[in-house]
Amino acid sequence: MDTGIYVAMSKELGILRDMEVTANNLANVDTTGFNSEDLLFKNYLAPGAGGEGKVAYADDYATFRDTMQGALRVTGNPLDAAIEGSGYFAVQTPLGTRYTRSGNFRINPNGTLVTPEGYHVLDTANQDITFDTTDRVIQIRDDGTINVDNSERATLNVVQFNNEQLMERVGDNLYKSDAKPKPAENFTVTGGMLESSNVKPVMALTHMIYVSRSINDTASYMSTVDALIRKASDTLAKVYA
Repeated sequence: MDTGIYVAMSKELGILRDMEVTANNLANVDTTGFNSEDLLFKNYLAPGAGGEGKVAYADDYATFRDTMQGALRVTGNPLDAAIEGSGYFAVQTPLGTRYTRSGNFRINPNGTLVTPEGYHVLDTANQDITFDTTDRVIQIRDDGTINVDNSERATLNVVQFNNEQLMERVGDNLYKSDAKPKPAENFTVTGGMLESSNVKPVMALTHMIYVSRSINDTASYMSTVDALIRKASDTLAKVYA
């Protein structure tokens, strides 16, 4: 087979993956605290078909997460919290501690502060944050301290990592990391607000159109090359018949 088809196929696989990543970004344009992703490409050399020497192929080897903070929006809900600056809220899941930028919390029937999925929000001692039925005024302060009726109840566990790109997205807008977290620095927690997704819809949609055209163009190229190869094979068959 002509080397050109192999090269084109490597590109086609990469741009199909690019389409998946872009579609996921667009699907989460309204997801609280969502970070968009971009695909990273590189060339790698491999032996060409028929001993043609080295040939450069495309390789979508990783994704890069855009950690730029999304815009903050006012909700007026005292249980909502947004982090300005670096940091993640720590939450407890059945699979262990996970981390999120999404601060749309609520109180479950047992009086525990949880995420929309029911995961327990942790304090700085990695314990649950609980409330009583008699609690009235809840305030979240700049340092993450939760005051209830003018009395300190707990402090949200806001942590950070040396390399956020090593964090793995695991669903429900959560991340996990094998690295040990440390207390976040240079951050502010704002109560009654949420961080919006940092996806730029117009740019993502424009990129999706570009990727869609690239998919069609590459498929057309492979079809043309395949037709030429078939024609050449038929011609050679007739010559040597």
